[in-house]
Amino acid sequence: MTSIVGYVPPATLEGAVAIWNKFDWSPEIEHDIYRDWGTYYFNRRRENFALYYYTKALDIDRSDYLTLYRRSQVQRKAARIEQALNDARVAAVIGSAQRGPICPINLQICDALFELNQFETSACELHDNIRSFIGVKSRSFSKRLMVVNDVIKDVTGKSMSLFFLKNLKLIQRVSEINKAKAFIDTRPLWKILRDQEKCDVLSIPETVEEVLSPLEIARRARAFNVIHQNYLNDSWYDVLFMKNLRKNPSLLLDQCKRSKGFLQTLAFKQYEIIRQFIKMLQSRSPQYYVSYLKYPNKKMLEKNREAYLFRIQYQTHRNMIADLRHIRKLRKAKDVKNLSAYVEKVMGDYYVTKTNRVMCWKFQFHNEVYNTLALALCEQYSIPKRFKMSSRPIFQLLLLPVDKIKDIVPFVFGDRSTYQEGDDDTEGRKCRRMVSRLEKRIRFAKFSIEKCYLLHQIAAVHLAQLHYDECCFNARRAMKESQNCNSIIWKFLGIIQIIKANTLQHKVERTKEALEEAVPIVKQLNSPNLIKFINTCLSTAEDEYTRKVSSIASQRASKASTTYSAQDVTTGLNENVHGLDMLP
Repeated sequence: MTSIVGYVPPATLEGAVAIWNKFDWSPEIEHDIYRDWGTYYFNRRRENFALYYYTKALDIDRSDYLTLYRRSQVQRKAARIEQALNDARVAAVIGSAQRGPICPINLQICDALFELNQFETSACELHDNIRSFIGVKSRSFSKRLMVVNDVIKDVTGKSMSLFFLKNLKLIQRVSEINKAKAFIDTRPLWKILRDQEKCDVLSIPETVEEVLSPLEIARRARAFNVIHQNYLNDSWYDVLFMKNLRKNPSLLLDQCKRSKGFLQTLAFKQYEIIRQFIKMLQSRSPQYYVSYLKYPNKKMLEKNREAYLFRIQYQTHRNMIADLRHIRKLRKAKDVKNLSAYVEKVMGDYYVTKTNRVMCWKFQFHNEVYNTLALALCEQYSIPKRFKMSSRPIFQLLLLPVDKIKDIVPFVFGDRSTYQEGDDDTEGRKCRRMVSRLEKRIRFAKFSIEKCYLLHQIAAVHLAQLHYDECCFNARRAMKESQNCNSIIWKFLGIIQIIKANTLQHKVERTKEALEEAVPIVKQLNSPNLIKFINTCLSTAEDEYTRKVSSIASQRASKASTTYSAQDVTTGLNENVHGLDMLP
């Protein structure tokens, strides 16, 4: 921000600075002008402008404790409590040296300490000031002391004792984490890494990304909603709006080069101010105290918690029954695409956040859902009624797309469907997001059958993107994981993914080997339709393999015959030329 007071334009080549652009004021007058401008903007709640002019005034005269006190008030209004406390302390030292203790400045220090949640320090300061002042001045400190004592009494009363007794281990763990974060190790980095038995030759150490489980993410979101609902009632929606606004692409447009950085800084700054105020409310009236006031009777509190737990269990059980009914309905309708999407939605968004305490029969439910999906996926592999041995019969059996030559669409001005460039890879981004989502779920999956499903889905996504090596790798992992849960059907689906990847690459021999590997798996399933399907696929693969071997042999024979015929022609021509040379 540029000052409008004391601005002197620089001299140019055209001439010296005009006399009316020069300001020959003394430093004292200029200091008073800056201070008055700061007071003017402070009275109109323009804290940034007021802070700027107060700082300019202090640059001229550092010993002006009144300007320091006013800047402390501006800092406090702008929710910069620590800076306000520092300015007030400096003003108190300078003012005490010049004219003794000053009541407003000391009162400012006590208020800043109270807003920084330092209740004990604030109480000590208030007691000292009560002894330093008498009469009306002492009464202001006494009123504040009553408030501070009541806050300390609420925070450290019976409610805190009950909370500590119930959560002692958790509190100890949080205390250890806070102490570890507060500890600053001044040793060189290579010594720290050496003691931790890590690589100490890296110039740039690796930053470990904190990956939260879906259950922890849901717990934090629930805690965020609860704390703001308790303190702000219906206004908690505004805090949630401010939180989401920080990363809202509709506000932070990449096309707006100038305003994007300013709006992003403003959104983060205002949200931090709100969070600071919420922490102040939490410190003065903690959650355990709010709960204690709401339910002074401990038996009534436990009864309400138990009733709430039963309601959640009952609702979860109803949702489980409804989802199973819908999954079976989709399987009966043979709508495999919508069935897969529905299973991924309910299992990846809802049931992944449920614990065994809330979701009874969780393991049985997971088995039922994933086995139903596996059966639906297997039922689509069957021999068509009018199946004929075409040029690529295995593509038809495995439901793979046949390569088609796209027609060249002529360019038409104004018709975007005919544009050849400028299209974003939306499908690729969608698949990458899906793979990232599934890989995060694998890290926190507890059941082997769930891991089989996730690995199978990752292989399917890679197959859709024509990433054949990644598809085969994840399919092998799914087959290996299926041994832990003794699931033959997911092992069969894994080998099917490998067969599809080899078929799309036209690797006939590997396709034949994978089908031979699938034969004993299908026999363990004891399904006549799947046995017939695999035998048909194997016979078509063998026919194609035989056809390929014969075509390679015929190509070699034709090449050899062409070489021999060319040598005979060359020999005949040489003999004719030699005969002509022998003629007289």
